Amino acid sequence: MKKIIYIISLFLITNLFAQENDSTKSVISVSARALTPIGIFAENWNTGSAFYLGYGWIYSKEWGVQFQIGYNKYRLKTGSQYSESPKLSMLAFQIGGRHYFLDGIFKPYVIVLSGVNYIRLFYKSGDALIDERETHMNFQIGTGFDFYIINNFQLEISALYNSHLINPSIPYNLTGFEYGMGINWMF
Repeated sequence: MKKIIYIISLFLITNLFAQENDSTKSVISVSARALTPIGIFAENWNTGSAFYLGYGWIYSKEWGVQFQIGYNKYRLKTGSQYSESPKLSMLAFQIGGRHYFLDGIFKPYVIVLSGVNYIRLFYKSGDALIDERETHMNFQIGTGFDFYIINNFQLEISALYNSHLINPSIPYNLTGFEYGMGINWMF
């Protein structure tokens, strides 16, 4: 619960800062991404998909803050240790920042996000149904670019490294790459 309070507090602080800055632009974003697991996580799980809804602010030509909520879902590899078609899904709550390198129609950037994931693993073991639910910290780091389609709409293409930090003592236990595209509406 402390993690969620920290994230909400950080979101409120950045919101207050954004309201004081006259040059701030608000951004609503919607994106779809493909997921590719790596490390230990890739032993049982195959590619997946993610969908994000975000809200943020661009403070200057170089800096922005983003808050996003997402849903990730992974598919099982054939021949894995789980039986009876398990389901692995995550609700992601993240906040982070962007640094833009250019100002114009084409805007490359780097992004860093951190937050909390609510993870659900549902599978059958023998005759019992197992429903595991956990909350863990996560972080993402990546790059991408925004491309203006028309005045206030941008096409976004991104690639990110994602780590869900389920057990920090096991390296790469639930990590992967996210890559995809989205639409941003600026106002």
